[in-house]
Order: sequence, then structure tokens, then C-alpha cells
Amino acid sequence: MKYHNKELDEKLVKILKETFKTDEINFEDSMEQIPAWDSMKHFQMITAVEKEFNIEINISDSFEMISIPAIKNKILKYLNDR
Repeated sequence: MKYHNKELDEKLVKILKETFKTDEINFEDSMEQIPAWDSMKHFQMITAVEKEFNIEINISDSFEMISIPAIKNKILKYLNDR
């Protein structure tokens, strides 16, 4: 399935809002700007992204997904590599 950026953005925002229990998501945010973003929530977010986009993120990539732009770029990488 090919994702357009708007569709990807909407799905990602939904995941982030649900995982971090917040109504405010800025696409420039990183771990430092979202107080609820700890190691446990990070793992939950990675799992939700994998399920939503039907991808399997390797450990080294998951460690790099510490900002919303990085998350989006990794999702696009995995989707484009299919």
C-alpha cells in the first residue's frame, strides 16, 4: 500500500496522541518536548507504528526514532523498501 504524506501524517499523529496521552503534537517535537515520552512509551509507540503500517522496525532504527521527523522518515524508508 502506498501512503501519501497527508495520510501518513494523520495516522502518525493519531498514534502519538494515543501513546503519549496528549492533544498537542507538533511535527518538530522530540523526546525532550513531550513529557510522557519515556523508554516504555517509546517501545509502545514503535509497536503501534509497526502494527499500523505493517512494518517491522529493527532495533538500531528504533533507537534513532527520537523525534517526530525521524519517526516519519523511518516509516517512509520501510514503506519504500517493500
